[in-house]
Amino acid sequence: MSTFASPAGWTRRSVLGGLLTVPVAGLVNGCAPTSTNEHGGSDGRIALVYRGPAGCAGCSEILAERLSRPPLGLDVAFIGPREQVPLEASALSGAALYAQPGGGDDIGGAAQSFPSDFIRGLRDYIATGGSYLGICMGAYLAGSEGFGLLDYSVEGEVSVPGFPVEDSSDQVVAVTWGETLRWTYFQEGARLPADGAEEYAHYETGDLAAAYYRCGDGNVGLIGPHPEADVTWFEDADLVDPDGDDWQYALPLVKRILS
Repeated sequence: MSTFASPAGWTRRSVLGGLLTVPVAGLVNGCAPTSTNEHGGSDGRIALVYRGPAGCAGCSEILAERLSRPPLGLDVAFIGPREQVPLEASALSGAALYAQPGGGDDIGGAAQSFPSDFIRGLRDYIATGGSYLGICMGAYLAGSEGFGLLDYSVEGEVSVPGFPVEDSSDQVVAVTWGETLRWTYFQEGARLPADGAEEYAHYETGDLAAAYYRCGDGNVGLIGPHPEADVTWFEDADLVDPDGDDWQYALPLVKRILS
C-alpha cells in the first residue's frame, strides 16, 4: 500500500491536507484490494483517478478525496504518466470506475497527451461494462474530439444566450440538481448533449449540466460544473458560496454509473 502527499504550495485545490491512502497493490494485475483505507470501510471497489498534464492542479486530489469518503468509500489510486499506476489499457482491468477530472481549455491538446493505446483501451473498457466519470474537462474529453466515448462533440455553456457567464473566469452559477436549485462552482463548464442522456442537472438555460449515458455495456456520467469544489476553491477565487457544499447533489449520478 502506498501513500501520496499533496505537494506544498497548493492552496485552493490542495484539499487533502495530508495523505491519501492509495492501494496500488493489485491494480496493475486487476485484483481488488481487500484492505480498509484511512477514510473508512471499503468494499474493494477501485476508482482510478487521472492525475497528469491534462488535469488542473488539485482537481485530481479533491475528486479522489470525494470518491474515497463515505458514502462511496471507494479504494482510490491515481493513474497517469508519472503515477505508480501507468496510463496503460491493462491498468483498467478490475477497476469499478475511471474518473477524469477538470483541466485546462485545450481539448485537443489534452486528448493528444494520452497514449493512443490507452484511449482504445478506455473505449473497450467502457463498451464491455466499465464506468467513466468526467467532470468539466473530463466531460469534454468524453466527446468525439477526445476519447470518443460519445459519438458527438461536447460543447461549452459559456456565451449561450441566457447564460450569465461570457468568459473563462471562475464563477458561481445556478444549477438545478434533480429538483433542487444550487449555486455551483463553474469554470468554462460543458453543455452536455441531450441525445441519449438521462438528465441529472441543468443550467438556468435548460441545457444539461450533468447526465448519464449508456455506452455499449458501460456507464458514462458527465458533469459540466464543479460540484466537487470545496470551500477553498471559493475562497481562493474570491467567490461567495451562498448555499454550501454541492457534492451530495452529484452523488445520485455517481452512484448510477457505479450500479
